[in-house]
Amino acid sequence: MTSDDRLRLIFHGAIVMLVGLMCGLPTVLEEGPEALRDWHTAHEALIMMGVWILAMSSVVPALVLEARDAKALRWSLLAMGYGFTVGLLAQGVTGARAFEPGTSLGSVFAFFPSTLGILGAVMSVLLTLKGARAALKVAPPG
Repeated sequence: MTSDDRLRLIFHGAIVMLVGLMCGLPTVLEEGPEALRDWHTAHEALIMMGVWILAMSSVVPALVLEARDAKALRWSLLAMGYGFTVGLLAQGVTGARAFEPGTSLGSVFAFFPSTLGILGAVMSVLLTLKGARAALKVAPPG
């Protein structure tokens, strides 16, 4: 992975984290436990996703991945970060559940990006495991 790729991950991780921090603001203004829970979920989850992307920007140089897999790892991290960003923001705004399909437009708009985020998260973990295993195989003993 090039240093430009690492910088892009840092940049996008910071964006996801910033959106997560900003999702904490409605918790001060919202009334009712349900609305508060939606915004708290967005706040905490997006901060966590931003930190995950930032941490991965430091981990990827240690992984041994083919160019295609490294590109897939970058895209899966971005899909995770922005999928959850859109899905959880939609959940906070509309009150529709981001993790269960529904028939309303709000629930569809929250569910599908969240599904993309889940797929991106799983793919990034699998590719990280693949790259770490390959790095362990080529590492000198000791």
